Amino acid sequence: MSKIGKFIIENLTAGMYSESKIIYREYIQNAADQIDIALANNMFPGEDIYIDIAIDGFSRTIIIKDNATGIPSALVAKKLGDVADSDKELGIDKGFRGIGRLGGLAYCDTLRFITTAKGETIKTIMTWDAQRLMALIQDRNAKDSAEELLNQVISYQTEQEKVDEHYFIVELIGIRKENHELLDLDAVRKYISWNTPVPYASKFLYRTEIYSFLEQQCLPRNEYKIYVNDEEAFKNYGTYLYEGSSGTPKKYDEIFDIEIKIFNNANGEMLAWMWYGISRFEKAIPAAYNEMRGLKLRQSNILLDDGKIMSQFFKQSRGNSYFVGEIHAVHVDLIPNARRDYFNENHTRNELEAHLEEYFSTMQRLYFGANDVKNAYRKEILYREKELEYQKKQITGFVDDKERDKIERDLEIKKVENAKAQKALENLRKKTSINDPLGRVIQKIENTYQPKIDEIAPPAPVNGAKKKNPPQGKTEYVTQRLSKLDKKQQKLVARIYGVINDVLPENLSQELIKKIQDELSK
Repeated sequence: MSKIGKFIIENLTAGMYSESKIIYREYIQNAADQIDIALANNMFPGEDIYIDIAIDGFSRTIIIKDNATGIPSALVAKKLGDVADSDKELGIDKGFRGIGRLGGLAYCDTLRFITTAKGETIKTIMTWDAQRLMALIQDRNAKDSAEELLNQVISYQTEQEKVDEHYFIVELIGIRKENHELLDLDAVRKYISWNTPVPYASKFLYRTEIYSFLEQQCLPRNEYKIYVNDEEAFKNYGTYLYEGSSGTPKKYDEIFDIEIKIFNNANGEMLAWMWYGISRFEKAIPAAYNEMRGLKLRQSNILLDDGKIMSQFFKQSRGNSYFVGEIHAVHVDLIPNARRDYFNENHTRNELEAHLEEYFSTMQRLYFGANDVKNAYRKEILYREKELEYQKKQITGFVDDKERDKIERDLEIKKVENAKAQKALENLRKKTSINDPLGRVIQKIENTYQPKIDEIAPPAPVNGAKKKNPPQGKTEYVTQRLSKLDKKQQKLVARIYGVINDVLPENLSQELIKKIQDELSK
């Protein structure tokens, strides 16, 4: 007769997850399944159905409650006591392996389930002595099977309850010191915001467009009211992107539109759908200040991958850091693995991966194209600034021939570079339309840079006088304005100005020359 050893319990608890906060996802997932049943059957009309999480750092206790179906007393032992024997349906329910509820055993001294179903007059309390369980697992002399071990640490009791009550409560009592992060309120709120099925934050302007798409495609939102210490959790998407170097974030770009894409298999069945934000793609989004960075993989609106796996489908993994968005897997054959951090390998997963790799290669042209467009406008700005500098010098005078030649040479270089960039920009425009995401990016960049170009106005005449062109073949020099000095002195000053130009940066040399010029003109 086969025997399942006690260490299977350790593998299904402490050994299953990469971090302790995943137990929040597991218990929320179970609660969401029961809420789906309650709503689908209109079991509690007029009632607000929710999931409530209370974290008490002082008593080191976590309570997770939902007011959905609850479990009838007669079914508690089977539904909660049996391991890896779930009656949930694969592809319909969010959980299906019957092991998620065990997660808390690795992180607390006592795990308690309290539940009642509407119409019953009692509540059932199932208590797991987690501290004793872990001690027995580590006891080399204890040769009990997994089933024998569980029977030693599980106990039941019932208490009176109101007939109209319906709920399921998970209590984790005595959170272990090494798992203090489970009691870190800010960290838990952040985790729940990104990992569990909560709505988009109201500040995310494009959520209405996403909801409209879901309605048109007859897809569920899979969103639930989840409270953490009385504060509702939301996916913290917004429209602004931030950067900062001294701890103070500042806006540098914004999401001004979104694109939605559907991935179908060869039979026309939807594998997944995705949305992603369109910005000016100024740079790879900094991780600091932008927790929404990267394309995230979700199923039933529960996070499977925060971007690490999705990055592998870009030709350059850093490509994912230019985007904000989500990929939602919907096909029944996309089956999450036991850790729920990706899918089991099968033909359907391979199909989806092929679609993602192909589509991500087209997304790459967005940030490459955006960079080409910005460079074109920057080159035009540099050319116009150099042209303006030359025009000013024609009015105020050059220091010497060397300065004039240098400015004319730099002007010609920037003119050629700008002409080349503008030709490339025009070719790019011909290949895109306003319905193309890149076309929208080009338009947005133009709206950003064109005002800067328009601000580069021609120079005003010196002292309000009209500009006089020097005689043909002659160049006007700044020292000629020093009328108090004779030609020999003017030449000496010109030599000094030339040395200043050679030694100092352009902005400093021009400032110093202006001050000397003003002083000698008095």
